[in-house]
Amino acid sequence: MATSGRKSIKIEAPIMLIEGTPIWMDKNWPVDFFDWLSKTKLQVSGMKHMNKKLQLTFVTPKECTMFGLKYASRKK
Repeated sequence: MATSGRKSIKIEAPIMLIEGTPIWMDKNWPVDFFDWLSKTKLQVSGMKHMNKKLQLTFVTPKECTMFGLKYASRKK
């Protein structure tokens, strides 16, 4: 696997920015998501709130790719 590539990914999330403050529209989503993320044991180095999106930055591009694959195949 090539080591060059993106280290961040944007995912859909029930979040809105109101005057720069993130407001979660579903109170269970962040708890469920971050519990799931901690079980994957991937190292997140940064996070940015956006309207209807969450941008996650990982330590390596490989971890970003692994997150994308695991997130796409997770059970809803």
